[in-house]
Amino acid sequence: MVEDEVTACPFCGWTNLGGEYKMLLHMETLHPEEDTPSTQEQKGTCDNAGAVEDISYVECPIDDCEEILSLQELNYHLELHADESGGHPLEDKDPGASPKLDTHSGPSRAQREAERRRQSGHGPETNEHAGKQAKQPKSAKASAIWKRFLKIPSFTSDGTIMHISHQNEKLPIKPSHGKRLGKAHLGKYAHESRMPDWLVSLLKKNGQVTSQVGVVSVLAILLEQSSSTKQAYLCHPCVHHVSKLKREGGFCGYRNIQMMVSYIIETKSKGHEHFGGTIPSIFQIQEWIEKAWDSGINSQARLETGGIKGTRKYIGTPEAVAVFHLLHIPCEPYGIKFPDPGKSEAHLMEYVESYFQTGIQDPAQRVHRTNLPPIYFQHLGHSLTIIGFERLKNGTKQLLVFDPSFHDSSYIVRLIGQASFKHPTPDLALRAYRRGNDYLKKHKSFELVKLVPA
Repeated sequence: MVEDEVTACPFCGWTNLGGEYKMLLHMETLHPEEDTPSTQEQKGTCDNAGAVEDISYVECPIDDCEEILSLQELNYHLELHADESGGHPLEDKDPGASPKLDTHSGPSRAQREAERRRQSGHGPETNEHAGKQAKQPKSAKASAIWKRFLKIPSFTSDGTIMHISHQNEKLPIKPSHGKRLGKAHLGKYAHESRMPDWLVSLLKKNGQVTSQVGVVSVLAILLEQSSSTKQAYLCHPCVHHVSKLKREGGFCGYRNIQMMVSYIIETKSKGHEHFGGTIPSIFQIQEWIEKAWDSGINSQARLETGGIKGTRKYIGTPEAVAVFHLLHIPCEPYGIKFPDPGKSEAHLMEYVESYFQTGIQDPAQRVHRTNLPPIYFQHLGHSLTIIGFERLKNGTKQLLVFDPSFHDSSYIVRLIGQASFKHPTPDLALRAYRRGNDYLKKHKSFELVKLVPA
């Protein structure tokens, strides 16, 4: 099969420019043979295992990404890299034209990396062996495929999940009551005392903030053109999509704080004077976190983390709240945790939809462009910024997010500033910003922080 030939998955319609190898990998991972009664029983056992489970993690194989992901999340993560690198570009001069796949520029970074690993002997084994694998449970099967594909040593988390607020509490519960946290919460640099000099130079040299303004307005037009959207809500259009620099690692918590601050600065909300019109750097946020601890705000976090100033340790909801409290910026943290599968996700969707409904200006509109702030959103291992909510015509619900792990694709950036345009495939363009059941079902607890009008 020619590598540049476009193929479509016969089960879900997913299109692929990466050749037969990537299509076979997609089908084997996401569309295995029907589960037998024995595998159904195994699934039930896994579902009832609760928070204590053996989760294997790997590092994203894409150069300079450095995100740590569970095996369940990796395929989806790689698809987002393909979107980010322009896997579905539009013609430069005519955004309304039919999309043309660029067969001259070659495959995306994700596709090139997959092909490189295949040629070096790191890809999946033959189809004959894959057929034997088909009788495994889907989760075990995907795990085996990716372990063979990546050849990256996996490590197991300590089985703990951050304890967060129960149903109606609005204060985050500290994860370990003063006990020193490990890699499951702080990332692979949990025991680092100082980030390397090259990273300090990188963060300072490149301005520390890489962001796009105007993406929210582009998404509003795409949602209006989407045939699958029944109703949608978006936050204030001024919110920046702040993305990580290449090679910076796991600073997603800081990047989401920066996105929240972009709203505060642009709308001159309470506390905007602290920023001088400029989104704060990672170093400045670290200073504020440590100062908040010194002031008695979530001070036990210093014991739990060993201090975060000058390091690459992950931060989360408690640190975001500490910064806002230190700067007298009104905010409200909210935690969701239910042991029953799907219940936390349902409660999350209800909470976010109710929040955005408070910003409706014209009930007759299908896509509501509100002036509300975005929401800081945390789950185990990653955080994002919720910029909206969507109900589809088939009844499903989705969050609309800015993910700091990814940049906006070139075909989205080209549409910024255009008051109107006609996109041939709006759902394809929206895919990188939608997070629904496939993404959320892997988690049983969530934390959110919303800004409160003064």
